[in-house]
Amino acid sequence: MQPGGRESIRWWACPVLLAGVALAFDAADRRIPFSILISGLVDEPAHLVMAALGLLVLACFIEVPRRFYVAALVASVAIDLDHIPLFLGLLGNQDQRPVTHSLATVVVVAGAGVVSRRHRALLAGAATGLVLHFGRDIAEGPPGVRMLWPIQETAWTASYWWFLGMIISLTVARLTLVSTGVPRTRVRLHQRPSSRPRTPRGRLVA
Repeated sequence: MQPGGRESIRWWACPVLLAGVALAFDAADRRIPFSILISGLVDEPAHLVMAALGLLVLACFIEVPRRFYVAALVASVAIDLDHIPLFLGLLGNQDQRPVTHSLATVVVVAGAGVVSRRHRALLAGAATGLVLHFGRDIAEGPPGVRMLWPIQETAWTASYWWFLGMIISLTVARLTLVSTGVPRTRVRLHQRPSSRPRTPRGRLVA
């Protein structure tokens, strides 16, 4: 069912606003000389907003509990806590992002979700947030992201145009999907089944 009236304006305004905010913070991040505090204040909002835009598109295809989206948004910024040991000179090379910025981390988190039925939606959301975070990191240019660590040490990098393309693609995808009402149904994932079935009258089945 397609939204109409004020609802339609809201559905259209949200992704456009998110796209504008993401591009604004990204532009500020690229222009401001790097410092741990100032760069973090503009970089993390860009990560968060881009993740929100990606999740809006994903929400057109799947139906998941709210905790999935909360975990994805938190993970899309929380992963940068792995920079702290680098900044303190305790671990790794400061000229590269930590090895936890890689698909290995995504695999570990997603694997934990497969094992843990109770926290599956939360962990799946976290893995999704990590992928969205790495997508923006790659688009920031050097030092890039060692996505295939430990198999390969090569850092993946892309230019600003990659980031711009992602933002435009996600925005257009969301607007198109909402305006056309496609897909008609969403795939339901990670729903907790009720412990015992009920009859139409509300009685528990023996």
